[in-house]
Amino acid sequence: MIFAIVIVYLAAMVALGFFYKKRASEDAESYLVANRSMGTVIGGGALASTYASTSSFLGSLGAMAALGIAFGMWQNMGAITGFALAAIFIAPRFRKYMPLSFAEFFETRYDKRVRFVAACVTVVAMFVYILIQLQGGAYAMSYVLDVNHSIGVVVIGVILLAYVGLGGSHSSMMASFIQFSMMFIAMLTVAGVALMARPWGETASMAVGNELAAFDLAGNFGTFTGVSVMVMMALGVISSPHVYLMFMWSKSTKAAQKTAALATTYLAIFYTVLLFVGAYIIATFPNLENPDMGYFEVLDMLPTVLIGLFVAAVLAAAMSTSDAQLLNATSAITNDLYQAFKKRPVHESRRVLVNRGVMLAIGTGAIIVALDPPELILWLLAIAQSIMIGAFLVPIVLGLFWKRATATAAFAGMLSGFSVAIITQYLPMPNEFIGGPIAAIVSLIVMVVVTLSRGSAEKADPVGVESEN
Repeated sequence: MIFAIVIVYLAAMVALGFFYKKRASEDAESYLVANRSMGTVIGGGALASTYASTSSFLGSLGAMAALGIAFGMWQNMGAITGFALAAIFIAPRFRKYMPLSFAEFFETRYDKRVRFVAACVTVVAMFVYILIQLQGGAYAMSYVLDVNHSIGVVVIGVILLAYVGLGGSHSSMMASFIQFSMMFIAMLTVAGVALMARPWGETASMAVGNELAAFDLAGNFGTFTGVSVMVMMALGVISSPHVYLMFMWSKSTKAAQKTAALATTYLAIFYTVLLFVGAYIIATFPNLENPDMGYFEVLDMLPTVLIGLFVAAVLAAAMSTSDAQLLNATSAITNDLYQAFKKRPVHESRRVLVNRGVMLAIGTGAIIVALDPPELILWLLAIAQSIMIGAFLVPIVLGLFWKRATATAAFAGMLSGFSVAIITQYLPMPNEFIGGPIAAIVSLIVMVVVTLSRGSAEKADPVGVESEN
C-alpha cells in the first residue's frame, strides 16, 4: 500500500509536466519564469517549499534529537527572519529589474563581469544542493520502502527531470505548491499525533529526562553557535538564487512582496510545529541509531494510507527544492554563461529546446554523481551556504539600496566574499556556521572601499534605488 501511494505521487508529478508542456514551450520566458504569471497563494506555497526540503523533515528533526530543541529553534528563527526581510525589503526592489535569470540582475545593475561570476557560483551551488536532495529522497526510500539507494536516486532524478523538463517553470511552480501542501499537512498531522499520544507536560518531562539540555537555549552546542546558525540561515535566505526565482515568477512587484510574506507565514507555522515533533522524538526514541530517521518512527503510529502519503511528502520535500535549483542552474548556463562567450543570442525558436537540453545534462550529471558521491560533496555541502552568502549577499543588498555601488566594487566584493567563504573552511573557527557571515563582512568592506574610491566614474543604479527617490 505504501509503495503504491508513492508510485501514484510520482506519476502525478510526471502528469503535471505533460499538462504544462505546451505552455512551457512558447518561449524562454515561459519556460524559465512562467510568463511572470504566479499569483500570491500559489507563490507563497511554492516559495516556502524552496526551504522546506528534506533537511526540514529529516535533518532538522535529527539535529534536534542529537543536540536539543534549541538548535531547531535557532535555525527556524533564522529562516523566518530571512523570509520576513525578503518580503519587506528585498522582493519589491528586486522584481523591478525583471530579470530572466538570477545572474542577469547583476548585469542590469552592474556589468557583464559580475553576471559571469554570479552565474558560475549559481551553477556550483545549485548542483550541490540538487545532489543533496537526491540523496535525502533516496535515503527515505531506502529506509521505508527497502529500495536500493541507487534505484532511489535514479527514480527521484528521472521523475524530477521529467516534470521540470517537460513543463519548465509552469510545472515546477504548481508541483512546488502541491508538494509544500503535502509537507505542511504531513507535519501538522504528525505533530497532532504526537500531542495526542500523551500530555505535553509528560512529553516535556520525558524529553528532559532523556536529554538534560533538551529545552536549554544553548542545547549541546552553546548559545554562540545557536546565534551563528540563526544569522547564517537569515542571510542564506536573502542570498539564495532559488528564492529570487520566485520573485521573478510573480505577476507583479506587489505580488512578489505578498508571496514572500505568505511564505513567511507558512514557514512560521511549519517550523513551530516541527519543534513539537522534535520534543516527542527526544522523549520517545532516545536511543535512535540514526536521529535523522526519527520522523519515520512517529509515522509508524499512523494508518498505512497516511504513512504512504507522508512518506511521499518526504519525496515531495526533496523535489520541491530541487526543481527550483535545477531551473536556476539551467538559466545560469543558457541565459548567462552562454552570453559571455557568444555575441549572437540563441534564436527564440530554439531557446526552449536548448534549455531542456541543458537541464537534462545537469540533472543527469547530478544523478550520476549522487549514485556514489565522493567525500568532496560533503565538504561542498558544508560551504555551499557560505559561498552564496559571501558571493551574493552584499552585491545584492548594496545594489538594491545604494545607488553609488559600482560594477568594479561588486566584482571585487563578489570575488573576495567567495574566496573568504572557501578559505574559512580550512581555518580553525568557533563553529562551521560563521564562515558565510565573515565572508559577507569582507565583501562589504571591499565594496564600500572600492565604490568610494572609484564611484564617480561608473554608472549608478538605473532601476531600483533611483525609482524609490
